[in-house]
Amino acid sequence: MTNALKRKKNDTQAAIKALQRQNAAQDKAQGNDKLTKHLLDQVIMKNDEIDNAIEDLLDRLQHAQEQYDAAVKHGTTLTTLEKANFEQQLRELHEKIYSQEMRHHEERKVHLAESQAIKKQNNALRTANAQNEARLETLQQNNRSMRIDAIRAYVRAVSNHNFLTQLTTRLQAELAEARDRLASRGQ
Repeated sequence: MTNALKRKKNDTQAAIKALQRQNAAQDKAQGNDKLTKHLLDQVIMKNDEIDNAIEDLLDRLQHAQEQYDAAVKHGTTLTTLEKANFEQQLRELHEKIYSQEMRHHEERKVHLAESQAIKKQNNALRTANAQNEARLETLQQNNRSMRIDAIRAYVRAVSNHNFLTQLTTRLQAELAEARDRLASRGQ
C-alpha cells in the first residue's frame, strides 16, 4: 500500500472510532429515556400524593364548615375567642391548600422542564447518531474503495513487473543473439 492509502486507512479507522464513541453517547441517551420515564413516574406518584393531601385538607375544611354551619343552625353561639380560633383554623387550611397547590404547580413546571431538556438532548443525540451512521457507511464504502484501489495497484505492479521481466529476458536473449552474430562475423 502506498503512504496515501495508509493515511486514508488510518483516518478511516480514527473516524470509525469516533463514531463508535458517539454511538456510545446514543446508548447513554437511551438510558436518559429510561431516566425520563422514571422521573415522570415519580412526578406522577408525587402528584398523586399532593392531590390526596389537598383532598384531605378540603375534606377537613368542609367538615369544619359543616360543624360551623350546624352550630349556627342550632343557635349555638360561639364565643368571640372560639369564632376567632375557628376562623384562624379556616385561614390556615386555606393557606395550606394554596401553598400545596403552588408547590404542586412548581414541581410540575420543574419536572416538565427537566423532561423537555432530556427529550431535546435525546433528539440531538439521535440526530447525531443518524449522521454518524451515515458517515460510518460512507467511510466503510471509502475503505472498500481504497482496498479495491490498492488491489488494482498491486495487480498493475505485478503485471508491470512480469512485463518488465519478460522484456528483460527477451532483450537479454536478443543481446546474446546479437553478440553471437557479432562473434561469428568477427571470426
